[in-house]
Amino acid sequence: MIFDSPADLAARPADTIPHLATHGLSCVIGGRTILSGVDLEVRRGEVLGLIGANGTGKSTLLRVLAGVRRPAAGSVRLAGESLTAMRPRLRARHLAFVAQEETGPTDLLVGEMVGLGRVPHARAWGGFEERSRGAIRAALDQVDLGYAINQPLDRLSGGERRRALIARGLAQEAPLLLLDEPTNHLDIGHQLALMRRIRALSRTVVVALHDLDLAATFCDRVAVLHDGALLACGEPDEVLTPSILHDAFGVLATRVTHPITGRTHLLFSRDEREPHP
Repeated sequence: MIFDSPADLAARPADTIPHLATHGLSCVIGGRTILSGVDLEVRRGEVLGLIGANGTGKSTLLRVLAGVRRPAAGSVRLAGESLTAMRPRLRARHLAFVAQEETGPTDLLVGEMVGLGRVPHARAWGGFEERSRGAIRAALDQVDLGYAINQPLDRLSGGERRRALIARGLAQEAPLLLLDEPTNHLDIGHQLALMRRIRALSRTVVVALHDLDLAATFCDRVAVLHDGALLACGEPDEVLTPSILHDAFGVLATRVTHPITGRTHLLFSRDEREPHP
């Protein structure tokens, strides 16, 4: 697929402009090239899964998409506008980002920490309006954490704290949500419940995942990173194929059908032709 340049993108009809797009994106950290020549378009309202082996640049790409890190080359455009040209407060109204190993300030109550997601909407020198209070409560309910609103953050388990951070991102009410490994530290029940809620959001979501079954089940499309480049992007059945997964992860994949749900799942084995780590 050939992606439009920023100039061509700006000339497209408004209803065809992707919610988020990169063109020729590269990122260098400490003299090492992490991302190179990434062209990616995220459609408005879709859930796009981002997968790849450790160290392939998933977290770096999300940080660049969030405006946390500037690219060395190329561009990121949000609804056709340059992301780097946006003021931070305006950007925070348009996108929310939850990093992978973020812990949050432990001296706050859970409701206070989730309330940080409402800062882009707060009035100058004012407290939270009732709308913000409702957004905080609703976000906590979405991650099954409403009972903890008045508890200190440092009393939560690792999984609860992870859900609280996701609630902060939900409370931000941005139309674009970027999530880096949101299911980390969650048991299988909460993983499935969280992904169902993400799937049901009326927002555009880009989510980095290690679990390929979660990506296949809950994502509209999947983008595969390999060695800092975009190896493939498409619907799960088009992308999660034995050949692409072998190139990306060095494993042998077999597709099987679940006897109850009828859904396709993946079984993996190591390719013994590959050197062991």
